[in-house]
Parts: sequence; C-alpha cells; structure tokens
Amino acid sequence: MKRVHFLAGLAVISISALAGAGCIPVDDPSNSNYGSSSSYTYCYCDADCPKGSVCDAYNKCVLPPTTSTGGKVGTGGAAGQKGYGGAAGMGVSGTGGAAATGGSGAGNVGGGGSTGGGAGGASGGASGSGTGGVGGNNSSGGTTGTGGMKGTGGTTGTGGTTGGTACMSTSDCGAGDCCVSGMCQPLPTAPPLCRFSSECGVGGRCVNGQCQPACSSAADCGTGDACMGGVCQPSTKGGGACVFNTDCTLNDTCVNGFCHDGCVIDADCGPHDMCQAGLCVPDVRPHPSCTSNAQCSAGMTCVDGACRASCVTSADCCTCTTATVCGPGGYCETPGEAKPQCQLDAQCTSGMSCVDATCSSS
Repeated sequence: MKRVHFLAGLAVISISALAGAGCIPVDDPSNSNYGSSSSYTYCYCDADCPKGSVCDAYNKCVLPPTTSTGGKVGTGGAAGQKGYGGAAGMGVSGTGGAAATGGSGAGNVGGGGSTGGGAGGASGGASGSGTGGVGGNNSSGGTTGTGGMKGTGGTTGTGGTTGGTACMSTSDCGAGDCCVSGMCQPLPTAPPLCRFSSECGVGGRCVNGQCQPACSSAADCGTGDACMGGVCQPSTKGGGACVFNTDCTLNDTCVNGFCHDGCVIDADCGPHDMCQAGLCVPDVRPHPSCTSNAQCSAGMTCVDGACRASCVTSADCCTCTTATVCGPGGYCETPGEAKPQCQLDAQCTSGMSCVDATCSSS
C-alpha cells in the first residue's frame, strides 16, 4: 500500500515538472484569465512554444498577432474575464494611416492602446491618433496611442526676374548699359587680363584688369590711346581723324575719331596694338619686365616677371618705388601684391578704381 502511494506521488511530481518546462500542454480550469477550462502551453521564451507560436507576457504560447495592411485599423486582442485586459491591436503605417484601437479590458487593468498611424504623406497627411483600451470592472483604462507625424508641404516657387528698362538709344540707359532691341542691357564685362602692375612692364600699371603701358608720348601707345600721367589711357578728346568709316582707308573702322586697322592676327597691327575681333586696338595684355636676372639692374633679381630687390624686413625695401613690402622669399613687393583687395573696379566702392589690386580714388 505504501508502494502504491509512493508511485502515485512520483507520477504527480513528474507531470508537474514537465508542465513547468513547457514540454506539454496544461489544462488549467482554475485560470479564469483565459476563459473556463482553457488549454495552453506554459513557456518562458518563444523556443518553448510549438512552431508558429510565441511566448506572450503571461508565459502562455499563443499565435503571433497579425498586422493590418497600410493605414487600416488593427484589431484589438480579446478581453480576459478578469485580471489583465487583452493586448492592443497593431496598425501598420501607410500614407497617413489610421490608428490601431486597443482591446477592451474586463479585468483590473485595461488594454493599452497601440501607437497611432504612420507618418503622413508628402502632401501633408493627417496624423493618426491611437485609441486606448476600455477599462473593465474596477479596472484602469488603457493609455492613448501617439499620433503619426504630419507631412511637410512643398517649397514655394521663385518668381521670374524683372525686365530691363525700355530705351530708344544707349543714352536712355545708365552707365555700363547699352540699348539692345529696345531694352537696356548691361555691357559684357571683359575678363581681367592682369591683377598686379608688375605684370604690365616697367613703369606700367594694372587698372580694372587691363594693363596701361608706360609712355612718354602718344607714339608709345596703341591706336586710340593717349599718354596721360606717364601711362597709356583711352583718349578722352577723340582722335579727330574721322567721323565715318569711309573717312578711313579701306577695311578700317572709325572709333572715337581714330581709324583702326582691320586684322586677322596681331602681326597685322602696329607695335602697340593687338588684334581683337578683327580690329586693331591698344594692347592691354600683361607683358613681363624681365625673363632673367641679366635684364635687371645690379642687385635685382627677376622674380615672377619683374625685377625685385632682396629684403629681410620691409625697411630694406626702397621707398622710392611702389614695392615697399618685404614679401615671401625675401623679395620686395607692392602693398597690392601683399594684400590684394580687388581685380576689377566693380569690386570697389563707387568712384574708386582697382589699381594694382588696391581700390584707389586716382
């Protein structure tokens, strides 16, 4: 008789141990959280459950929750009889998707509402708003889900540019403009040819991106230029040699009272001219002062196309020249070369000119 009782007790212990390990289903009629006489598999993790099932928060093997398609409302979990509320449904975000609705709680704690719908579309989709689970008897309601983010609207377009000033002739336009097809249009800006006066030969200077060669008379200048202040500059008085092209020789063009020769290459022009757009005009391109030390005076070195004095400090640079700053390598350079401010007049304030990379009133 004692042996029978011992065997029966051993059987009970073995079955309980197997059930606790999640190996067999357990029929627990006293657990009213899951309905009367519900059959379930006890588990600690998903690996304890049959294939296709997962271990939920209450250590019960259940089928995984299904998700709703883009933007539709998820289905709330079934409510328990007492204890914990059912799990909230999960909405999958679409374009401004609607929020999932939490399950109805019938026990002590209501089911929690899931997060609201996904982010709004590019056209400013409306944000979703999750609905909390309904509390059961003497239970607490579920929390409200969070709405999705609203989309951002498109950027505003940019308006068109304003038209120019109507004109009959160039005199109707402002400085730097020309009358083209009845509208004032800005004259094209010539690309700068030089930056520093040291590029323009001995005694020359760079003004507004063009070289003005040194001169002692108009004979040292190109066609249409006059020698003023020791450098060649466009004549302000005009040549007085012509009014019309017919006043010049064949293929010549009358510009500001000067007859300009026609050309194809520089060799077709005079010694101080260059061929530009089929016309001989003053040569304003850079020309080096030297190509070797032999072309410089004693004690000078040909550096970057210009003869320069050596220095240790700026005090070593001769103040009788414009190169008064001791620059890199120990050679004297001009203030404009040391700290360039401009290359074109447009980079200076009104009334100022860009001379040797420095804005100047002269």
